Amino acid sequence: MAGSIEKRGENTYRLIVSTGKNLDGSRAKRTKTIHGSRKDAEIALAEFVTEANHGLIPEGKPITFEEFFHVWQINYGEKELAPSTYKRYVRMLETRILPYLGSFTLEKIKPTDLMKLYDMLEQDTQIRRLAKNNGERTLKPLSKKTILEHHRLISSMLHKAVYWQLIPFNPAERVQPPRASRAKRKFYDDEQCKVLLNNLNTLQENEMKYKVAIILDVFTGARLGELMGLEWNDIDFKNKEIAINKASQYLPEKGIYTKEPKTSSSYRNVSIPDSVVEMLEEYKIWYNNQKELCGEFWHDSDRLFVQDNGKPMHPDTVSKWFGKFIKRIGLPVINFHGIRHTNATLLISQNVDVAVVAARLGHAQISTTFNFYVHPLASHNRSAGIVLQNLLVDKS
Repeated sequence: MAGSIEKRGENTYRLIVSTGKNLDGSRAKRTKTIHGSRKDAEIALAEFVTEANHGLIPEGKPITFEEFFHVWQINYGEKELAPSTYKRYVRMLETRILPYLGSFTLEKIKPTDLMKLYDMLEQDTQIRRLAKNNGERTLKPLSKKTILEHHRLISSMLHKAVYWQLIPFNPAERVQPPRASRAKRKFYDDEQCKVLLNNLNTLQENEMKYKVAIILDVFTGARLGELMGLEWNDIDFKNKEIAINKASQYLPEKGIYTKEPKTSSSYRNVSIPDSVVEMLEEYKIWYNNQKELCGEFWHDSDRLFVQDNGKPMHPDTVSKWFGKFIKRIGLPVINFHGIRHTNATLLISQNVDVAVVAARLGHAQISTTFNFYVHPLASHNRSAGIVLQNLLVDKS
């Protein structure tokens, strides 16, 4: 951050530090008045710039939510959040939250202010007008689920403000958050999954990597990023296990990059059956042939799923291919994450211990697995009807 000094009077100087841009595009700055010599002002400016660079709070001055946003970015967001999560949060803040809440001083934010914001987000009329200063002109009313995400972000930030002793309590904790119905998770039942696998096994050699990616996910339930982050040394052919210890993601400003898994419980070894081991062995032969054909142009990333030149595949490539494939074979449309739901649902339907399923999925709590993935399958539903018929209907 740049700093400058303005002479204001006899032995009086104003220090100015640039902190980026305001929502209207004007230069954001912090100022401070110093009494003394020019040398005193230069020393004070160096300290003032350091304060701004480290997101330190100015003494004795009420801090606005927008100023706190800058502090939160430096001291928490950039350090603790995954890049994709951090980018999404900043987008939410800059697009809809700061246009309304930015000028409020932290200690004066009331629960009713937040309630008014959530009402505005559901209609998005006034927010649209406010956000025009930030170049936004295509805002639409938000669903209750998305408004709830905004509430959780605001509440989390204000919780940090309490923790850092900037405010005595969190006003968001005194607001009834928007009620959002849980979205129905889409998955394939056992019969649909067999159709999927049968069709995958008819694919031509040039679609080999897509076939392997889908089948591997059916049998492991890995997240998309985890699947695309797999390397050959993560495959234990002897013990029939796959080590999940990283994830591959993409951001426009960073390109494809590798990150740690979602949580500490996401580090795990997932066992695979013989059929999947054999498929991976065949895929390894095909992979090495592609590498040999590419020759000196091959980039040796060691990833399982790569572009034609060996560079890591964009995480969205396989999910886009999957969407087109299931339409082609006539299966109901689910997104790629639906394969993870399918894996968990089928395992639980076969009475596999929920704790085992949770460990395979990388869930920190068994309750998450149980609440999300206990679904009755169509075949089990029919069997239940037959059971009652055998019990209650006199066959004679």
